[in-house]
Amino acid sequence: MEITSQVGIQDYQLQTQIILLVSQFSAAVLSFIVIPAYFMRKYESKKLNFFFNSDFIKLNPVMITIGLTLSVMVVNSLLIEWNLNIDFPESISAKLDYFEEQGRLMTEYLTDFHSLPYFLLVLIVVAIVPAIGEELLFRGLIQKYLQGIWGNPHVAIWVTAMFFSAFHMQFYGFVPRMALGAFFGYLFYVSGNLWYASIAHFINNGFTLLMIYLFQKEMVDYDIESTETVSAWSTLTFAIIGAVLFVLFKKQFHITDNLRNE
Repeated sequence: MEITSQVGIQDYQLQTQIILLVSQFSAAVLSFIVIPAYFMRKYESKKLNFFFNSDFIKLNPVMITIGLTLSVMVVNSLLIEWNLNIDFPESISAKLDYFEEQGRLMTEYLTDFHSLPYFLLVLIVVAIVPAIGEELLFRGLIQKYLQGIWGNPHVAIWVTAMFFSAFHMQFYGFVPRMALGAFFGYLFYVSGNLWYASIAHFINNGFTLLMIYLFQKEMVDYDIESTETVSAWSTLTFAIIGAVLFVLFKKQFHITDNLRNE
């Protein structure tokens, strides 16, 4: 009887998880892909391949992007720790804590990886769709639009990164997510191709999910969700590696005020 009850609870959990994932998938595709694509086609007479130009995807910059993203994730862990320890005024602290707790509980619920097929489903919804959709909206449309207005790509990149971070409604992670958004923005600005920003976005989300899955299956000992501090030497090492890789990434492209993004 107890075994039957546990099976029933697991089935109910799986059904609820799938419903939530399907809802997120539908909302994300509509908001981040369908509507922006319709806007570009109707008002700018542009298709998706204007931003996602597969003809200019090269192996070297893709590999550099992967290494660069992993380096940025290590360095960004310092910002994550710092942002978590910010003391907000009591008047708003309770509300922020509430939103953070709700987000944490939802994340824990959806990342309870009881099977490989479910992990792959989460990977599609949490890593692949945002990597394409969010980059299309924030970098492809908003950043490009702001750059056209102000004529300053750096201001456009950082303001868009602020919008990107605020959209996620996680204030204890606002600064590191803003830095991550700026990183995606510079990849797009340098290359003129959203594929590289999308690859970096996918690596950031997908690698985190993969490490959670492997930890739950006891295949690795490191818990990527822990608040364990990365050593200063490790951070410095990866910061240097990241700087070198970014220089190499820039050398893969010819930039003349990035006219392709104007």
